[in-house]
Amino acid sequence: MNEKILRLFSRQSPVSVLGPGQRAVIWVQGCRFACKNCIVPESWDESAGELVSVTEMAAWVLAQRGIEGMTFSGGEPMLQAKALANLVDLVRAKADLGVVCYTGYRLEQLQQQGTQEQQDLLQRIDLLIDGVYIEQQHTDLLWRGSGNQRLLPMTERYQALIFAKLAQPERSVGLQFFMETTGEIQFVGIPKEPGFRQEFESRMLSRGIIMNPVKE
Repeated sequence: MNEKILRLFSRQSPVSVLGPGQRAVIWVQGCRFACKNCIVPESWDESAGELVSVTEMAAWVLAQRGIEGMTFSGGEPMLQAKALANLVDLVRAKADLGVVCYTGYRLEQLQQQGTQEQQDLLQRIDLLIDGVYIEQQHTDLLWRGSGNQRLLPMTERYQALIFAKLAQPERSVGLQFFMETTGEIQFVGIPKEPGFRQEFESRMLSRGIIMNPVKE
C-alpha cells in the first residue's frame, strides 16, 4: 500500500465511544478477516473506499478541536500500517495526541510475525484493542464487542486509566449518533447486543429513515 495514501472507509469527529475522551476516528478500507456478522462488512473490499493523502488526513485531524487523540478502526488498520504510521508522525509533529488502534490480529502475532511496517505502527500506538470479533462471545464490554478482544496499553499514556477501568465491572459506553448532510443517520460504537444493526436499520427503514453503514 502507498505510504503516502490511505484507502479510507470513513472518518468522524468528535467521537466519544471508541477510546478515552473525544477522538477523531479514521476507519480504513479493506479487511481479510471477514468476521461473521461483522458490524461493517462494507469495509472489507480492499479495492473500494476513498483514496486520501496522508497529508490531507493529518490536516483534518489537526483541525478537530478539543480531541484527546485519534482512533484507527476499519476495516483492518494493519493492512495500511505504513501510511498510518506516517499519519501519526505528521500529527504528533504538531500536537500531542494519543493513538488507539483496533486490529483483528493478536498482539503476539504482530510482534512475532508482523511486517516491519506493522511493528513500526505498533511502536506509535498507545492503546491496542486486538482480536477478531466472535459473535458467540459478544458481550457488554468497554470499547470492544466480544470477550476474546483485549485492551492492551502499549505506553503509559492510558495505562492507569485502563487498569482502573478493568478493576471495575465492565460495560459498553454505548453508541453515538450523527446526522449526515444528506439527512441520513449514522451511528458509531459497539452495540451491547449482537444483531443490533440489522434490527435498528429495519425499524428505521419502516419509518422511512435511511441509515449509513454503522461503524465500530
